[in-house]
Amino acid sequence: MRRLLLTALFAFCSPLHAEKKPNFVVIFTDDQTYRAIGYNNPVVKTPNLDRLAMEGLRLNRAFVASPICVASRASIYTGMFPQQHGSVALASAGFKKSVVEEKRFVTLPMVLGQAGYHTALYGKSHLGEPTTFGFAEGREIKAANDEETFAEAAKFLERESKSERPFLLWLTPHNPHVPYTAPQRFKDLYKDSVITLDPNWMESPPMQSFFNQAAPGDIGFRDGKLSIYKNAPAGQTCGPPRSAEAMKEVIKAYYGDVSMLDEQVGTLVEQMIAAGLYENTIIMFLSDNGYHLGNHGLGNKITMHEESVRVPMFIHSPLLPVKSAKSEALVSSLDVFPTIIDFAGATAPPQLMGKTLRPIMNAPDSTVRDYVITECVGPPESRVGTGHRMVRTDHFKYMLSTDDEEAFFELRSDPYEMKNLIAETSLIAEIERHRAMLREWSVSVGEKRLPIDEARTQPRKGKAKAAAKPKKQI
Repeated sequence: MRRLLLTALFAFCSPLHAEKKPNFVVIFTDDQTYRAIGYNNPVVKTPNLDRLAMEGLRLNRAFVASPICVASRASIYTGMFPQQHGSVALASAGFKKSVVEEKRFVTLPMVLGQAGYHTALYGKSHLGEPTTFGFAEGREIKAANDEETFAEAAKFLERESKSERPFLLWLTPHNPHVPYTAPQRFKDLYKDSVITLDPNWMESPPMQSFFNQAAPGDIGFRDGKLSIYKNAPAGQTCGPPRSAEAMKEVIKAYYGDVSMLDEQVGTLVEQMIAAGLYENTIIMFLSDNGYHLGNHGLGNKITMHEESVRVPMFIHSPLLPVKSAKSEALVSSLDVFPTIIDFAGATAPPQLMGKTLRPIMNAPDSTVRDYVITECVGPPESRVGTGHRMVRTDHFKYMLSTDDEEAFFELRSDPYEMKNLIAETSLIAEIERHRAMLREWSVSVGEKRLPIDEARTQPRKGKAKAAAKPKKQI
């Protein structure tokens, strides 16, 4: 019934040119990798999200500034990299110091508030109460099923339908983060699904630094003892080691949470339409980071592999100049801040490291950047500058690990990042070009580490004892 209702309602909503400032609804999910949505993976049942994406603009190559919850969230609100705003890894204290206490950087809701917007955040914060970092209203909601989060969204839309002011509603659902608590009817959607593991699936990862999810200099992996939901059968964990059959059950439970989220978003859009807010609202959908789901032998995120750093992203609105389109442009989560204030007519603060996506929204074949940088400098947060980094261009990726190891992948022929080409002499020019990009970025963010060429010739200080000696090439 919901599918039919949405289809009918969308059909009656004709594109309009905004006569007033647009509203924004941002849905920022948790741990949703780019393959965990129906339009990228037909096994995943997300009819509402698929419809929104297919009628809007799909951004097929979207990457996060940092593939870990706290750092990613602090980055999207400030438009800066973790080493700039200070919240690396899971260190919310850095954001609180630089933004809340010292007020050295402004946040997106602060800028929109000054431009006449009413702003609200409901759901998972990870950075303290939303009103402390710029939102006019909102609160941290810890319930994993997101029912309360979407209930607050419904009340917000009802209130704002009676107001003439523009608004930003930022929703941060917990799903599909563990412990995968979707009601059984969503799990049952996948009861008979055939789950095919990707070519880079492994029971456990190699003991090498590109796969490290522990403290820099150590080798360790996350979620090995974390049950996927209450009363989970023995062996059903998100992290290594686990068998292929156990991993398939994990994936089904994870997809069940994605499908529950899909239904909640579908209801939200119905409420927007009923409140008369839909036609002047821009909806943006993306996630804080991806998730490995057994690929490379890993659970969780943190590394620079595609499963960890790449997320689903789309923009939907009757206000879009081009609809039912897709873009292969490289996009960063840092681009959300400048895009929203561009459409809001607000003044951009000098701190922003992203680009407005308006050119892509006007012409989906266009681009706004030649490469994307992602970093994850921890955990722990005290070791600033000793974590993972990557440069991602059109079809190459350069990775620099916690132990200054390098990897280089050609993604057209090797989309699952299984063959490291760093020693390939025919690619030396491209490898040097990517190294140069990372060095330039390192200087621009004031990175507290030596670039790779200097690190090779100078002793590193304070290196933690490694649990296993990594090889220099993998």
